[in-house]
Amino acid sequence: MSTIPKLSEGIHVNAPYLRKVIDKLRESEIVGAQRGTGGGIYLMSDPAELTMLDVLNAVEPLKRIESCPLGRPDHLKLCPLHSELDEAIGHIRKLLSSRTIAELLTARRNHSRCGFPKLEELCQLQ
Repeated sequence: MSTIPKLSEGIHVNAPYLRKVIDKLRESEIVGAQRGTGGGIYLMSDPAELTMLDVLNAVEPLKRIESCPLGRPDHLKLCPLHSELDEAIGHIRKLLSSRTIAELLTARRNHSRCGFPKLEELCQLQ
């Protein structure tokens, strides 16, 4: 388990913002929290079973475009632009649903562009 201050420091994210994200993840039962000495935040799901889309949907759902975002009553069907955007969202959802958190944490990365820690580094925070 790890605390919000330790996680915040480890992933270089503002603690109040991280607390809001953790609250949404708790509501979706992706993470749990235990108060008190030895407590902290813990993952409730196997990272190999938890998809990137699961996490995204818990924090900020990626919604499809089902009707004209402009609210135009004469647009009974999606216009070509919104139809293309909806199709792109569908592709993104499909990709994110096929990638697990375990894959994300073990992926090779260019450290000059990404400060997010590796799985081993996150485990050291616990």
